[in-house]
Amino acid sequence: MQHHPPQHSPLLLNRLLCLKDVSPFVLVLDTPKQTAKYFLLEFIHRNKEGSVQGLQIIFLSFETPAGSLDWIRCSSLQFVSCNHLPHKRIHDKVISLLRSDQKSLILVDSLSGVAAVDLVTFIAPLIRPASTLVAISHLPLPGYTALPTPSYAPSATTQLLYLATTIIKLSPKPEIDIDEDDLASDTFLLPLGSNSAQCRLEFLHRRKSGRAVQGSFKFDFTTHTLTFIPTSTTAGDSGGTTEQGDDALLKDLTTFNLGTTEKQRIARDNVELPYLKAQQGDMTEPVVGGAIVYEFEKEDDYDEEDPYEDPF
Repeated sequence: MQHHPPQHSPLLLNRLLCLKDVSPFVLVLDTPKQTAKYFLLEFIHRNKEGSVQGLQIIFLSFETPAGSLDWIRCSSLQFVSCNHLPHKRIHDKVISLLRSDQKSLILVDSLSGVAAVDLVTFIAPLIRPASTLVAISHLPLPGYTALPTPSYAPSATTQLLYLATTIIKLSPKPEIDIDEDDLASDTFLLPLGSNSAQCRLEFLHRRKSGRAVQGSFKFDFTTHTLTFIPTSTTAGDSGGTTEQGDDALLKDLTTFNLGTTEKQRIARDNVELPYLKAQQGDMTEPVVGGAIVYEFEKEDDYDEEDPYEDPF
């Protein structure tokens, strides 16, 4: 997947939050230093006033106490406590709260309680044609060693990153300086300002064409604002250069133009690559994985009795 500069990422992220653009599975990654609960509540805040007609909001709780969201005063919010419930019961509960064609926003406050081998079977029934699924996954503590798994089994985080159509990673705003002796020790430290309502987020959205839109933002839940951080200030963090920078490097190297215009970039981003059709989940037709399919034409001279005529 190719990554491109965030030309339209501020507008796109705001449209995703308001459910004006479609992203079936939004994965939110947080750390012990920065919780994602404020970003999850931002989805409720932006959609509680009926901006999307007939929208039903379902909050699947594994960590949030019942009644703790009453202050939001959202009449379309349905709270479902999922502790100790089998996944089948959770799916049945969600289905009972929704009509088949009803638009819905399904929020999951933590996927940590779902085993890696059960992630796909838990997530798949929650992704519906008229639904957006937003789920939090907690990244492990520094130095954490996962339990041994078979070499062929991907980790939970790897599976989630593969399934998600939008990935948002939260981190605390610039930290207060920590003593060098503390940094040298193996002690895990939570600096002042951790888990606040103001944080930084890294945004990545995968398009149908296989390309990605990405950007960095400052998020403030108290004012419900997103402030875009220009690419020039984050290029050093990502280790990449912008497409405009590439055009500048290519200038005057040849007698013909190697750069691309803004119109050409937009047209290229909207091209749907053929190999991505295999990821759309349409299993109505047989899938030939990794095989070469050759259809003979009338001009081909092919002798069925000659074993050396096999084109494969």
